[in-house]
Amino acid sequence: MKRIGGLALVAVCIGVLSNCAAPLGLSARDNGKNSGGFSNFSGDMSGGGSVDSGVAEATATKVRESQASSSESRAGGGVLPPLGEFDRTEPGFQLFDPCQEVPESALERAAISRIVGEEFRESDTVFCSFKHQSGETEGVVTIASSDTGTAQVEEAQGRAVIYRGKYIPVVAFDDPYSRQSMCSVNLSTERGLITATYSLLTHSPNKTEQCEKAEEILVNLM
Repeated sequence: MKRIGGLALVAVCIGVLSNCAAPLGLSARDNGKNSGGFSNFSGDMSGGGSVDSGVAEATATKVRESQASSSESRAGGGVLPPLGEFDRTEPGFQLFDPCQEVPESALERAAISRIVGEEFRESDTVFCSFKHQSGETEGVVTIASSDTGTAQVEEAQGRAVIYRGKYIPVVAFDDPYSRQSMCSVNLSTERGLITATYSLLTHSPNKTEQCEKAEEILVNLM
């Protein structure tokens, strides 16, 4: 299975939505035997990514705080699923669909608008692209949902963590394909792994800034 932006093949439209870059974060998917949980939240760094001791507990604490915060946000119109682990093999598991389950009011709150035709859907992966406009900042963001966790891909390949969320427990991994052109942050929810891939259009791209923008958009959808 082709994985999105660190997880699958992502098409991100650049410029005036006319040129598209396809960063290939490709990897073989397992045979469905793994649950797809986001092991970083439990402190498991099986892929060899460098993490200081004590970070796992701090991350777990942030998850619990974010879960409480996101529950309050959903009461006020948030659309993302509750944070936590997921198991695609459980009966009734339903992958979150960012293309169908995010209303226009939520898109406006996050300062993003749909890009018509930029949508991809398979049984285990859904993603769609949006234009982001906030003040003088303009970019393109792809929001994806996958039923395979990072433990089976980025961590298994030994990719290092390059960004951890400031407000919610997102994490970004080193991606040799995207370099400085974009950043993909991953967030584990009860309905799959959500990935926001942000590409800045208004000035020279900075990896950290793009990671922050991707996180900001997810925060505004919670």
